[in-house]
This record gives sequence, structure tokens and C-alpha cells, in this order.
Amino acid sequence: MAIREVTVFGGSGFVGRSVVRAFARAGARVRVAARRLAFVEATRTAGEVGQVVPVIANLRMPDSVRRAAEGSQVVVNAAGIPFQRLRQRYEAVHVAGAAAIAEAARAGGAERVIHISGLGADDRESRNPFIRSKVGAEGAIVAGFPRATILRPSVVFGPDDAMFNRMARIATTAPFLPLVGDGRARVQPIFVGDLAAAVVAAATRPETAGMVFELGGPRVFTYREIAALVLRQIGRDKPVIGVPAALMTIGGWLAEFLPVPPITADQVGLLTQDNVVRAGVPGLAELGVAPTSVEAILPTYLDRFRAGGRYNREAPI
Repeated sequence: MAIREVTVFGGSGFVGRSVVRAFARAGARVRVAARRLAFVEATRTAGEVGQVVPVIANLRMPDSVRRAAEGSQVVVNAAGIPFQRLRQRYEAVHVAGAAAIAEAARAGGAERVIHISGLGADDRESRNPFIRSKVGAEGAIVAGFPRATILRPSVVFGPDDAMFNRMARIATTAPFLPLVGDGRARVQPIFVGDLAAAVVAAATRPETAGMVFELGGPRVFTYREIAALVLRQIGRDKPVIGVPAALMTIGGWLAEFLPVPPITADQVGLLTQDNVVRAGVPGLAELGVAPTSVEAILPTYLDRFRAGGRYNREAPI
């Protein structure tokens, strides 16, 4: 299926920007929908002049969502928030926002809807508010556009990621690198470029309509192994110390009063659970995407955290 016009909701975010670039490289005209034009102005350079077009759309205002999606062959939902603040609530952004996008795609004549969710979004018994909202978002998408394709990635990494950059930043200043609990929970990080490639592949393959894909990288790590990997990459010799999850949860609650919390109580809960793809579930291979290793990408952006700075030639690579 040749794609001419795409609307990407959440196109100003970490994952969304990579999705915009991938569709632009594929030759599509891309509308990047966000609450404020200032959020998406930088995405114009992802394509040729006039190929990437910022549009204003607020997920709490269905009319604006409808206008942004109208006439697009493909609608991508990459919108999401890592924590709740003021009117930006999980229910409003993840669930009601997904419902508005699905309805707008259907009304605007879209052929395909690609919804970027997350591993664990099928856990209807979860007590974690973030996960519950992801479950609700998938339900809302399918209710409004039954043949939507759902992609559930593990933790996504890349130059602007949260997890690896946060760990490296802490390691440059703190006397030790803290982990939630014993650090034995498993994770299967996926490169943001691979996730974007999977979105384009799903959009161009009609047979993926109505399917769910679980996406992870080539290797499963424990969080303790991730911490050790980060320390090696930045050349820092710091102890890795587990902090009881209950204590970290209290810290997460308190951190939520900060303008940008380094971690929240909901995120602490996620870090105590495995985040890996299940055997037998369609994934990157079925979409024709070869996974990129963490070790191949981390040196391209964590080098700035090395002792002596990015250009310290004596630091390990």
C-alpha cells in the first residue's frame, strides 16, 4: 500500500518525532498534530519543504482532532504522557484521546490506524493507573476503529530517551546508582528507529489490520544489567544499590510535586515488573524489521556523560 498522507498524533514527542521522520523518508506527506505549533515546528526539517506540516489538535477537543485527521490514509496515535499534571490526565489523554482519534480516523475516511501502546496493556487486572489507562486506550481505539493495528513496545531507547539518559545523569553526580528493588525485573529495550520502522511497515501491509504486535530488541536484560551497561558506557565506577520498592514509591509520590518528576509512584511500579515480549506473539520479525542492539546505539548519545566529557579520548567506548 502506497501512503500519500499521514497524520501523527503525538508527533512532537520522543517516539512521535521518529515516526514522522520514518514516514517522511517513505515519501509520505505528514501532518504532525500537537496542542501548540511551537511543539512541532522543529519537525518540519524531517522532510522536504512542505512535506511535514504542523497542525493544531488537542485530544480534549474532538473537533480539532477530526480536522487534523481528515483526508489522511493513515492515522497514527503516538500520544501519551509519562505522568499526570493539571488537565493532562491519563484518562483524558490515553483513553478519551484514543477514542477521539479513532472516531476522527473513521469519520475522515482513513484506511489504517496504528496505535502505539505498550507491553502489559492487556493486563486488565493491573492496579497501576498508567497501565489501566493503556488498557483503556486500546479498548477505545478498537471500539472506534475495529481494524486498528496495535503495537506494544517494551522500553524505548534512543538519543532523547528517559531511562538510559536518567541513569547516566544520576551516575555523574550521585555516589551510587539506585535501582528499584533488587533490579531483577527484566526488560527488552527497543530502539526508537526500529519502532518507527515497525509503524511504517504495519501501515503499508494491509494484512496487519486488526493485529497486535509485541515489540522488543534482540536481548533481554535485568535492570541491574542495564545499570552496569550504562556505567561501562560512561566510564563511571559506581556501586549499584537496590532501594526497597516501598521506599521508592514514597519518593515517587513526593517527586510528583516537582515540575518534571525524575520518577513517579506509577513508574516505580512498572520497574518491578517484567517488560518483555511473549513467545509466539507477532513482533518485529513479522513486520520485516531487524532489531538494533542497545550496545550499538548507546555510545552515540551517552558519551556526553563520560568523565571528562564527550571528547575525552581516554574514556571507554
